[in-house]
Amino acid sequence: MKDYKLLLKEVFTTVLESTLYNEELINRYFSQNYIQQVDGKTLYFEGFKQHMKVLKNDMLSIQIDIQTLVQEGNIVFSNHMVSGTTKENRKGLVQVIAEFRFEGDQIAYCNELTHLVAGSPQERDLGSRI
Repeated sequence: MKDYKLLLKEVFTTVLESTLYNEELINRYFSQNYIQQVDGKTLYFEGFKQHMKVLKNDMLSIQIDIQTLVQEGNIVFSNHMVSGTTKENRKGLVQVIAEFRFEGDQIAYCNELTHLVAGSPQERDLGSRI
C-alpha cells in the first residue's frame, strides 16, 4: 500500500510551509479536480490556488505540527496545529482536523475544520482566506 501519510507530510513541508507561491508544486500535488470543504465553504482547484496565493502574500511564516496521521487505503486523517505570523506581525495558532483523499500521487479532496486556538481573531479564516 502506498504511504500517503509520507506524501501528505511532503505536501505540508513543500507547499504549505513555504513562504513562496509555487504553482508548479500545487499542480504536482493537487488534482485539477481538487475540491476542498473548509469551515462551511467550498474551494475548487482554482479557488484553492487563489487561497494559496493570498496566504503566501499575507503570511511571513507558517509551521505545521502534526499531532496525528491515520491512513486507511487512499484516505488520510490528520489532526495538526498550524502556527503562523502575518507580515503585520500578528500571530495565530489554528487546530486543523482534516480528511484527505488521494488519487494516485495527488490530493483530490479535502474536508477540514479549523479552530483558532490562540492569536488575533483576524486569523480565524486562515483555512479558507481568499
